[in-house]
Amino acid sequence: MAYTLRRLPQLFVVLFAVTLLTFLSLNLLGDPLKAILGPQYPDRELREQVRADLNLDEPVPVRYVKWLTDAATGDLGRSYNTRESVSSILSDRIPVSALLMVYAQVLALIIAVPIGIIAASKADGAFDKTTTTATFAFVAIPSFALGVLLLYFFAVQSDVFPSRYLDDSLQDRLYSLFLPALTLALPAAATYARLLRADMINTLQEDFITTAKSKGLRSRRILLRHALRPSSFSLVTVFGLTTGALLGGALVVENIFSIPGIGKAVVDAIFRKDYLVVQAVVLIVAFTYVIVNFMVDALYTLLDPRVRDARTH
Repeated sequence: MAYTLRRLPQLFVVLFAVTLLTFLSLNLLGDPLKAILGPQYPDRELREQVRADLNLDEPVPVRYVKWLTDAATGDLGRSYNTRESVSSILSDRIPVSALLMVYAQVLALIIAVPIGIIAASKADGAFDKTTTTATFAFVAIPSFALGVLLLYFFAVQSDVFPSRYLDDSLQDRLYSLFLPALTLALPAAATYARLLRADMINTLQEDFITTAKSKGLRSRRILLRHALRPSSFSLVTVFGLTTGALLGGALVVENIFSIPGIGKAVVDAIFRKDYLVVQAVVLIVAFTYVIVNFMVDALYTLLDPRVRDARTH
């Protein structure tokens, strides 16, 4: 807990940098007014309204503070193409994308952890060699190609899963999101399994494992109670880093499977040059990535007390 509290100032610095870069991204397009309304500049009344809404007459630091204050209260601006607030555009889409991300990570761990444990316990055996080859393949396949294949074989050809998003109940959501979640989960699971296998092979050679074996403990107990926890360090590290890749992959996968999440929203916004929506999505994705990695870093001390002791001295 003390270590986590000491890391909070670093977290605030990172969040400050992320929010500042996100805010300045609109200015990189040139004149913000021209970028938002288009090169033709519509009527003067709308120009003045946008200028007032975005505080464009104020200095950049003042604009940044006002923008950040509004964003912290949920006010992410307004789309001048659809005349809707950005918050209302994303409010129904964020839960869908969040469910997809959590679903994908859960599937990835369900697939990877048993494979990694069994492969490590039977290193260089037939199972180990087969899964090693399979994980190489899934790491190499791009998520968009894997998504198209799964959609074609399991939704179009065999009709096992729906080709559209169902929103009637949680069961329908999970059912219709299975293929997209699996599309994201398989490459992540391949990475997790390879890391866990390598770490567990090293852990199984440690003296405390030899001691456990000499006491006559069952192999299953040794693997799950003694070897798994200290072998999860790299897995947890990559779990946090993979969140960023999954967020990026979700933007593509949502469009392949026509899922009404933030990925679909940002692609639609890009095509209609609705940059305030894009800016809001970038802020949400970056903020999520930073928070998840901070939580993962704090989790290290729970997995391995040696890390806590090293960081407190």
